[in-house]
Amino acid sequence: MNIQLTVKELLEPLQTVIGVVEKKATLPILSHVLIQLKNGELTLTTTDMEIELRTLKKIQAQEEVSFTIYAKDLIDIINKLKEDTVIEFIIEDAKIYIKANKNSFELNAFNAQDFPSLPKIKDSEIIHIKRLALKELIEKTSFSMGNQDIRAYLNGLYFEVDKDNIVVVATDGHRLAIGEIQQPNDLSSKKTVILPKKAILELIKILNKDVNAEVDIHLSENYFHLTSDTTTIISRLIDGNFPNYTQVIPTDYENTIEINRQNFLDSLKQALIFVEERTKGVKLAFKDNQINIFSHSERGQAKTKIDIDNFDKEIEVTFNVHYLIDILEKLTTDNINMTIPNGENQSCLLSGIGDDIFQYVVMPMRV
Repeated sequence: MNIQLTVKELLEPLQTVIGVVEKKATLPILSHVLIQLKNGELTLTTTDMEIELRTLKKIQAQEEVSFTIYAKDLIDIINKLKEDTVIEFIIEDAKIYIKANKNSFELNAFNAQDFPSLPKIKDSEIIHIKRLALKELIEKTSFSMGNQDIRAYLNGLYFEVDKDNIVVVATDGHRLAIGEIQQPNDLSSKKTVILPKKAILELIKILNKDVNAEVDIHLSENYFHLTSDTTTIISRLIDGNFPNYTQVIPTDYENTIEINRQNFLDSLKQALIFVEERTKGVKLAFKDNQINIFSHSERGQAKTKIDIDNFDKEIEVTFNVHYLIDILEKLTTDNINMTIPNGENQSCLLSGIGDDIFQYVVMPMRV
């Protein structure tokens, strides 16, 4: 069978789904994209057997066909063509022939019926959430996820949903990010899931491209399913018990100070120049209504100061400078509250003044 598609029709949906494709897939077919055309709808699907991405685009062609093709080769071919270029696909049992302009290509293919898919989600509960609210929740917390930690439950984003709230939490064991919004949810009971990092990265891309005001999240025992505009993502969940994040949040606010966020951020970035690469530590010394920030390395040292009000206690504490900078770049308020570790508090709490959605916890370094 022969079909014709333009680069414009094919490129955007292919870019949407190709992020799931593994470069070195355990099964060769997982390096392919499933292309289906039916009733004027072009559907592209990819999977790595943990995540499935599917996107749909309405086009003029009325043929009905399904085939698989090596995803990276296809995108490499069409990336070099103008968007109005017509691509002809000649589909045979085990081969796909592509003709574009004066160029021709021959690619191996698999039977479309052999393309794997994740199981259909059953008995899921649906949450309706504003797309921009979900996007902000994820973007301002997911940076704190673990990275290839032996504790698999840290390598993902934790969702806790009840009838009145949606809480999103990420931690790598050294820092913690919490986002919480209040909204009514039609649930029979509280739901908790851990979504893997790879799925989170793809989800952010989808939410950035989408134009709908709301998206639907389907939660089941083993899967997370989000439908957004013309794109669907289905992901297996991480199995494990997420740690009780509330235990590390400071409860004694006596040593809480107000700091200008931008001044603090600028000072830390200056100190970053001389932070030792191995430890990444920066020392904060609180004294006489000032914060003195110290860093040193083989090349030299830095000392910066910030004025603060109504805090004359003497406390010294060392943090990973990157953790503090990451948090201050996510916060957007002019001033922040910082609860300093001392006495009963073993961790530092940072939050924006007037921002009741996001909280960040950082553990001090032992020096």
